[in-house]
Amino acid sequence: MDKNVYSNPLGDQVLSLPKMIDEQVDYCFSDEVQQSIMTMAEAFDIRKIYITGCGDSIAAAGAMASIMLKLSGVFNCDMVESIDFTRYMMSKDIGIGEPNSPLVIGISAGGSTSRVIEALKKANEMGAFSFALTNNGESAVAKEAKRSLVLNTPKMKDDFPGLRSYLASMVGLLAIACRMGRVRNVLKPGEDKAIAEEIKAYVHSYEECLSEIDEKMFELAQTWKDFERFDFIGDGVELYSALFGLEKFAECTGTMGNYDDSEDWCHIDYHISGPETIGTVIFADRTSNSYGRTIETVNAAVGIGRPVLVITNGDIKDFPEQANVVNIPETKPGFEWMLPLMDYSPAALLAGYCCTLADRKFFNEYDPKAKEYNGSGKYFADGTRTMKNSKIEIYI
Repeated sequence: MDKNVYSNPLGDQVLSLPKMIDEQVDYCFSDEVQQSIMTMAEAFDIRKIYITGCGDSIAAAGAMASIMLKLSGVFNCDMVESIDFTRYMMSKDIGIGEPNSPLVIGISAGGSTSRVIEALKKANEMGAFSFALTNNGESAVAKEAKRSLVLNTPKMKDDFPGLRSYLASMVGLLAIACRMGRVRNVLKPGEDKAIAEEIKAYVHSYEECLSEIDEKMFELAQTWKDFERFDFIGDGVELYSALFGLEKFAECTGTMGNYDDSEDWCHIDYHISGPETIGTVIFADRTSNSYGRTIETVNAAVGIGRPVLVITNGDIKDFPEQANVVNIPETKPGFEWMLPLMDYSPAALLAGYCCTLADRKFFNEYDPKAKEYNGSGKYFADGTRTMKNSKIEIYI
């Protein structure tokens, strides 16, 4: 079977990441951009950070929140679901009162998501420091924010569903954290630039294995393409890689899915009937304190007949023979937090091939093989998609 016949825009994006990363990092960590992120006084003022967004953006926020806390030197840095921030978190709970704090970062690659606009508008009305992370400097999100980091992600033909923008958002968050950490002396002189080089080096480490991973995912997709249900499992920051994997499967194949951590999966999803029909993707970081629990989860899933894919930097011998295991590059000691920058790659490749092999359509509308929109249109009925036209309401 000719793999090239089943190539698709999502897979092409995955394979392009090592070529993209230098330009993206060099831009975000350039002196000009770093100084434009915030002044020294603003960086000193910030005590708390809230990061919000929708879809891919909230996964990027969750993946980077803990390392942003460490690099920036603030007291708290939390990922907050946009609806929670806009409708349920009141100013008395957020900690308004200090100048330029909290910092509220709204992520939206396109810049038109209603809830992100709402979050930044609310931040402004409360007196917080609103900040947009976007690829569209003329968007409503950028215009609403006090400050913006326009990522200028290198363009690529047919760069959808979003994946290059996902990596770019994570790089942007790291650039913000490093600007704060350098000003506040959390980072030593030059350490921010060293981190930038380590980011590039880690993404480049995939150059040696992406072709092999791509081949494995193409082969696996031939047996998984007809599944209608999927589970994605990850612990710690890997939970957000699991979320991103779920998002790509929903967008590419229109199938049902769930994401969860290993503990909750063993309590709940373990009991779903028809286990042999549920593709199960498990992220297993060998440096995590929950690695042992993840191995138990893999054994449990295989034991009940689940088709399992393990994405890991661990030893293949740690997992049962029945599991499909794909090894991803190891991070350097001290940089374990970089794993989510690329660990979603196998799941995204698998999603793209499951789409094209089964003659499905991206978003149920776009045919990636014919490279045209030829769906029925019923999945985009007027008035039912409110991501960009939802009513803005402010609760303070």
